[in-house]
Amino acid sequence: MTVKGSEMGGGPRSDERNDQQTRLWLQATVEDFEQVDFEAPIADCVDADYHELNNRFREAAKVREKEGEEHPASRVFAMLSAITSFYFKPEDRNAPYGPIMAMGDQRSPIPEDFRGGPVAALAYAASRTRNPLLRARLADVCWLLERRRHELGRIAVRAYAEVVEGLASGVYKDRQDRGDPLLGLAARDMLQRAVQMGRPLGWESEEVVSAKALVPYIWARAIQGKNPVPVLWFCGMDFSFGISGSAIVAAAIEAYLRSDLPEPSSHMIIELWRLASKAYHDAKDEEGRFRCQTEAAEALVAEAQRHSSAMLASHWLSEAIAEYHGIPGKRERRAELRSQLIEIQGGIREEMSSYSHSTDLSDLAAELEKELEQIEDLLDLLFVFADLGRSPAPEKLESEAIGSIKAHPFSSIFGASHHDSEGKVIHKSDGANLGDGDSKDAIRSTIAEHERMRRAIHVMGLVEVARHEINRRFYLGEDTFQALFRHTPFVPTDVLMTYSRGFARFFSGDFISAVYILVPMLENSLRHTLKLHGFDTVTFDDATQTQEDKTISALFDNMRPELDKVFGAAITTDIHNVFLAKPGPSLRHVVAHGLLSDAGCHGPDAVYACWLIFRLCCIPLFSKEGAVEVPS
Repeated sequence: MTVKGSEMGGGPRSDERNDQQTRLWLQATVEDFEQVDFEAPIADCVDADYHELNNRFREAAKVREKEGEEHPASRVFAMLSAITSFYFKPEDRNAPYGPIMAMGDQRSPIPEDFRGGPVAALAYAASRTRNPLLRARLADVCWLLERRRHELGRIAVRAYAEVVEGLASGVYKDRQDRGDPLLGLAARDMLQRAVQMGRPLGWESEEVVSAKALVPYIWARAIQGKNPVPVLWFCGMDFSFGISGSAIVAAAIEAYLRSDLPEPSSHMIIELWRLASKAYHDAKDEEGRFRCQTEAAEALVAEAQRHSSAMLASHWLSEAIAEYHGIPGKRERRAELRSQLIEIQGGIREEMSSYSHSTDLSDLAAELEKELEQIEDLLDLLFVFADLGRSPAPEKLESEAIGSIKAHPFSSIFGASHHDSEGKVIHKSDGANLGDGDSKDAIRSTIAEHERMRRAIHVMGLVEVARHEINRRFYLGEDTFQALFRHTPFVPTDVLMTYSRGFARFFSGDFISAVYILVPMLENSLRHTLKLHGFDTVTFDDATQTQEDKTISALFDNMRPELDKVFGAAITTDIHNVFLAKPGPSLRHVVAHGLLSDAGCHGPDAVYACWLIFRLCCIPLFSKEGAVEVPS
C-alpha cells in the first residue's frame, strides 16, 4: 500500500522530521494568510466534520500545486489540510490529536510538527476565521503547543460550544448521525474536549460555564428518546466532570431505565445501571448504589439467558456474579448463579473445537539420531540430552511477539478468555491497542502461544528422540542419577534420592510419576541455589516473629533480579513461562493442586518442564565432566 504525502498532508519520514522546512505544509506564514482568502474552499460548508474540511483544503492545495511552492495559497491550503487531518481523540486529555495514518517510518502530521514558527500563522488564522469548526481546531492546537496562549484556549472552547449549538439549531449537520444531530459523535467529541479544556483555563470562566451548561441540556434531550447510547455518553460526561452533581445524574439515569425501553437487557443498559450505581456511590447514597448494582447484575443474567452458546452464557453469568460482589443480602442469589454457572460451563467443552497444524520433524529427528549414534559414553549422552536446546532471550520473545501482532493485527485486536478443561475462565487477556502501541497483555498472550509451539517442537523433535535412543542403549536406574546429581549444587543433598527417582521415572516414560515428583522440587532448588550465592530467601513476620521460606511465586515477584543474576534472564524467563505465567501451562499451580490430567502429564508442556529441570541440574556439571562418573 502506498500513501502519497500530498494526499495525507505530507506525512514525514522518520529521517526527515528534523528538517521540517522541507515540507510545504509547514511553510505558510502570517504574511501568506494575509494574502489569501483561506476560507474560500469551505465557504458553504455546513458539516460538523473535519473530514469534509480536510477534503476541501486538500483539493484546493492540489489546484495550486501547478503554481509551485512560491505561491502563498499552496502553502496556506497545505497547512490547513494538514491541521484538519489529525485523528481526534478527546478522551486523551494529554494527547487529543494523533496521526490519521502511521505505516512503518511514515506517518501523517501531528501537532508536534507545528512547534515554533508555524504556531504564529495558525494563531493568526484562528483569530480571523468565521468557521467555528476550523477556529476550534486552530485555536486548540495553538493552545496545546503553547499553554501560555490562554486567550486561544478560550477561543477554542467558545468555538466548540458554537458548533454544538449549531447542531442543536440545525445550522450544522453531523453526517454520521441518523437521528438527532445533537446526540451524535460530533457533538459528543467536541463538547468533551471543550469541557476538558475548562480545568486549566478556568472552571468558572464564561466560556467554560457556557460549554458545561450544554451537557445536562443534551442528556435531558437524550432521555426523551429510546436510544440509550447518547444517554450513556452525555450522562457519563456529566458525572466524570462533576457538572450537575452525582445525585442528579444517578436519579435521571434510574428514572430513564425504569421507563418503557425496547431492549432491557442490551449492553448499553447494563453500562447505564453501572454508571448510576457509581454516581449514587459518589453521592454517598449507598441504598441507591446497591439498588442499581443489583439491576446491573440482573441485566447481565438476562443477557446470559439470551444466548444458546454455553461459552457466551457463562461469560455473562460470571459478570453477573462479580457484579453482585459487595451487595448486602445477596449471598443466596450469588450461590444460585454460581450453580447455574457450573451447570452451563459443562457444555463449553462440546462447543470447543481443536485445531492442528502438522509440522514435519523427521529431518530434525534424523539429524539428532545420527549425532547420538556417534556417542558411546552414557554421561556424554546425558549431557547432550541436557543441552538439546537453549532458553530464548526475553528480548527476542518480545520482539517476535510484537512483529507477529503487527503482521497479523486482526488476530490480536480482540481480548481473549482462557479456559481450563472444565470450561472455567482461568485468565483473561486484553487485545492489542494498535492505535497507541501494542498492549502488554496482548504481547504476553502472543508469547505464550509462540512458546507453546516451540516447546511442542522441541519435545517431539528432540527430547523424545534422544530419550528413546538413550533408553534403547542403556538402563537408567536411580543409582545412575544419584551418581550424577551428587555433584550438582542445584540438587540439595537431602533430596537427592527424590530427584533420582523422578528422573528414573522420566527416562522410563512414566511421565505421571515424573511430573508429580520433579515439578514440586523446583521451588526448593531455586531457593537452595540462591542461598549458595549469598541471597536471603526467608521472610520474617514482624507480628508473629516467625520466619518462612519464600515460595516460588514470591521469588519471582521479589527476587527476579537475583534469579536473573544467578541463572540468566533467558532461563528465569523460561521457568516463569512454563511454571508460573498465565496465560501458559502454569504447571506449578496445576500440579500443586492436582489439576493436571493424566493426558496433561504426557503433553509437551509437562515433558518440557521435566527436561528443563534436568537441564538446570546438569548445567553446573558441564565444567566438571571429567570428574563425574555414572554407572552404565
